[in-house]
Amino acid sequence: MDWTTAPEAFIERCILAIGGRTALYGARTVLMHVRRTYVQPPETVDLEILRAFGGRVRITERHASGKTNITIINGFAGCLLQNGHRMPLPALHLEAIKRRIRLYPRNFLAHAEEYDCAAPVPDHDINGDPLWRLEVVSEQVSYSFDAAHFQCRVLDDRQTGESIRYSDYAATDGILTARREQCSRNGQPVYEDAVLYLAFNVPFDDADFLVP
Repeated sequence: MDWTTAPEAFIERCILAIGGRTALYGARTVLMHVRRTYVQPPETVDLEILRAFGGRVRITERHASGKTNITIINGFAGCLLQNGHRMPLPALHLEAIKRRIRLYPRNFLAHAEEYDCAAPVPDHDINGDPLWRLEVVSEQVSYSFDAAHFQCRVLDDRQTGESIRYSDYAATDGILTARREQCSRNGQPVYEDAVLYLAFNVPFDDADFLVP
């Protein structure tokens, strides 16, 4: 099978490039500490992101002002805890968060397999370096992989107008994950993420994902 024309073979090649199926499927939870720097207005926010198998996500957002927001998603339910108050997440907001998380490069390849992918086509980045671009038609997104290492470099989301660039890949437990993300929206820079800490299969309490 020619991986340059068959989407399933190309996806398999990219899965191998970031650790292989055994490593990826063995990661049932992931904990990340992220420092997010917004461009306008300028602000730095510390994020603790805990994700667990079964569509469970807990995001703790700490601002320099002392404000702390906690977002909890458990399947199709979600809420925001802010200053001791609970606010249910509107369906559109919930779907937007889940969309952003499920497209993260550690697991987007498995996600892409579930949908209709066009054959990869050759492209290049802003520096002229060769890329392969993979379109996930029904999700209105495309991924660009560098031609040398088959790691994702760019995600373009036509639904949100966001373009996210991934760099500084490093391995944890045999899984390569981008440690830096730069997000722009409609051509304007929005924020940059730096992953300060990442661990897989961390222990957790089911109560961490309880939606009150």
